[in-house]
Amino acid sequence: MEERTKQDIYGRLYDVVQGNMAAAGLDFPYRRETFLCEVEAHPQEVNVARYLELPNPVFMQAVHAAALKRLPEEKTAVFWKGRYEEPKEQFQEEVLRSVAASSVVAINHIRLVNNPYFEQKRGIKYHCMGLLYGLTDKSFLREFGKKLPMPVQKLIRKVFI
Repeated sequence: MEERTKQDIYGRLYDVVQGNMAAAGLDFPYRRETFLCEVEAHPQEVNVARYLELPNPVFMQAVHAAALKRLPEEKTAVFWKGRYEEPKEQFQEEVLRSVAASSVVAINHIRLVNNPYFEQKRGIKYHCMGLLYGLTDKSFLREFGKKLPMPVQKLIRKVFI
């Protein structure tokens, strides 16, 4: 099946779901372009080239949805909304750098491919940092750490923080 036909099919599916939500008095949280950019994408790869032609508001939403697997939080959306008027290339690079620095991207080993703005850091050091993020981002480990003697807690903070 050719790419255009797949896009049309998924576009029609989006329209049906969005129409059903509108009939129920709800708003579909994703824009159509955001949804279609992620069709058939690998869950750990974000092909940045697919997003470069999008306007700034759609680009921000689509990249967040692709890399972080969720829409931006309200605080984040408000922050980027104040920057929508920046030149397209500058805005896109800043959004991509912000997303690439996210712990979610590190933990899930998500790669930004075909990125014209910068080369995402890679290698064993960054792979291990992703694993470390995954370990240090667990609430049960924090609770366990609070039960340890204070000298051990200080040593752990020195090493991991």
